[in-house]
Amino acid sequence: MLRKVKESWREIKEAEPGERFTRRYEQRQRSGGSGVRKPLFIGGGVLVMAAGIFFLPAPGPGFLIIFLGAGMVAQESRPAARALDRIELLVRRVAGWGLRVWKRSPLPVKALIVLLALALAAGAAYLAYWLLFSR
Repeated sequence: MLRKVKESWREIKEAEPGERFTRRYEQRQRSGGSGVRKPLFIGGGVLVMAAGIFFLPAPGPGFLIIFLGAGMVAQESRPAARALDRIELLVRRVAGWGLRVWKRSPLPVKALIVLLALALAAGAAYLAYWLLFSR
């Protein structure tokens, strides 16, 4: 089982950005399998994404958990695989832009960006606390 997971991860890593999840979907469809696999992967992926959403306000890997669940769904759903491929390209573009801005910015601007990020995180944590525990 661990060997299969490592092999799947290697295939995803080696595929071209923007094609990774669609290729994985096509491989899964060619491999066949039981009729129970599709509902299990989609249902399990949705549950994992729900757990990730629950853990978003807490410090930790909330986005990583959501991404893992979305990957599970994408293995059995072509629209989900295509959406993840498009999201990957968008995230790469935005991250590249952010990295270029960060590298060109002077120290006071970097400090301001960090303070803004901390303020947004604190606001999100307060909102989550208010939504979950204030009633």
